[in-house]
Amino acid sequence: MRLIKNNTELIGIKDQNIKISLVFETDTHIEIQAKLDYPAPSCPHCHGKMIKYDFQKPSKIPLLEQAGTPTLLRLKKRRFQCKNCRRVTVAETSIVEKNCQISNLVRQKVTQLLTEKVSLTDIARRLRVSTSTVYRKLDQFTFKEHYDKLPAVMSWDEFGFKKGELAFVAQNYETNRLITILDNRRQTTIRNYFLKYPLEIRQQVQFITMDMSGAYIPLARKLFPNAKIVPDRFHIIQHLGRAFLKTRIAIMNQFNKNSLPY
Repeated sequence: MRLIKNNTELIGIKDQNIKISLVFETDTHIEIQAKLDYPAPSCPHCHGKMIKYDFQKPSKIPLLEQAGTPTLLRLKKRRFQCKNCRRVTVAETSIVEKNCQISNLVRQKVTQLLTEKVSLTDIARRLRVSTSTVYRKLDQFTFKEHYDKLPAVMSWDEFGFKKGELAFVAQNYETNRLITILDNRRQTTIRNYFLKYPLEIRQQVQFITMDMSGAYIPLARKLFPNAKIVPDRFHIIQHLGRAFLKTRIAIMNQFNKNSLPY
């Protein structure tokens, strides 16, 4: 264990009511032990006088990395008790939301990374939070959509959104710009979304690339009557690779495993 000189500004703690008692480095992370304490405020319930009570069990609050090392804040929060109604409240701080154990700095970093080309699991692993936390932050995003323009060439695909579930994604094939992400790939969901575009806009779509399963083809032809359906290159190469592998194994099985041709 190696002691580190305390510096609240260096680690992003600007709350003057937080007093750091110990900072040390382990083999896996930097740990900060601190207390949150300030004069007793008035009771939020009856507005009576409160007194200092005791400290809450330390909260484990992940912070942003320091010099590439994960940082954990163990914060003891002061509790106050009202002399009139006897209710107990917990001290609050600007570095973390009430009843939450993820710092606002980490939440802001999640928001920043969601706007970049980083997968949700990579964000969770990089910031050492759960993927559920990243999903909840993503659900808070509001996207302003315009239904007056579509690209001439679109790409339809699907990806693993949650465990055991697939989501639908549509993008501009030429620029890779995202058009939409839908929570599921049901045809009713896809149809209801694209019907928000006027027919004259949908008629301007010339090509739609998609996989070779054929599930989207009838729907795409109804929604985009002038578009030609084209299997995308990735799935063509994927099918060729599988066919080649199947043929190679069938030929190999014709020989004795101990023979030279095998």
